[in-house]
Amino acid sequence: MPGYAFFVLRRRLLGWLFLTGYLLAALLFLTALGFPAGSYGYGLLISIHASSIVFLEGVWLKESGFGTRLGASLCTLFAVWGLIYAPLVVFAEHHWVLPLRLGDRVLIVQPGVAPRTIKRGDWVAYRVQGDRTTGDMDNRVYLASGIGMDPVLGLPGDRLRFTQQAVIVNGEAFPLAPQMPVDGEFVVPPEVWFIWPSLAIGGHGRVTEASISATMQQTAMVTRKQIIGRPFKHWCGRHQWP
Repeated sequence: MPGYAFFVLRRRLLGWLFLTGYLLAALLFLTALGFPAGSYGYGLLISIHASSIVFLEGVWLKESGFGTRLGASLCTLFAVWGLIYAPLVVFAEHHWVLPLRLGDRVLIVQPGVAPRTIKRGDWVAYRVQGDRTTGDMDNRVYLASGIGMDPVLGLPGDRLRFTQQAVIVNGEAFPLAPQMPVDGEFVVPPEVWFIWPSLAIGGHGRVTEASISATMQQTAMVTRKQIIGRPFKHWCGRHQWP
């Protein structure tokens, strides 16, 4: 526990100061997660925790030389970071919270969402894996890889039909999104979620609207492995999404 060494050595004032500083750093880290201020809070957490241990080591090594004490301090700092905080952050990003940057926004996402809990209309963060280029060298459609955050339009097994006025999902009409096709029908395959992307797309040469729509439709077929998680609606009092 950060600051515990001070209480053991009866330096209660220092102990409370270190503990208060640690709690404030933790608050800064959580509220500013994903921003530079959150990184500062993370560094303060490690520094304060390591400093508490180094203070105790100073009592044990008071007869040792400066080089020994300095080496012990550096080893303690790296041990606290490598054995406690780095693994904890990795675990948290896989199971609890994950900051994602989309353009000029930072969004906190709940990772590890069970696919069976995803409903139509849920906003989902997902990966577009690899840059996609369709067409020949003179007439190409290019869609950059990245991270998307869009609502789920179709679930596995849903039937979608495109018209010039709307997209029909299991008989229910929804507004057409940009670059959607205006005809065609298909059933969403198993373990696939239909999420129309809002990523940047470009064309080279004489690219038709149909080519762009086909590339977008292919990208909209999001597999289970591509799904990152759902964004929290609020994070530490900050409205997030949508």
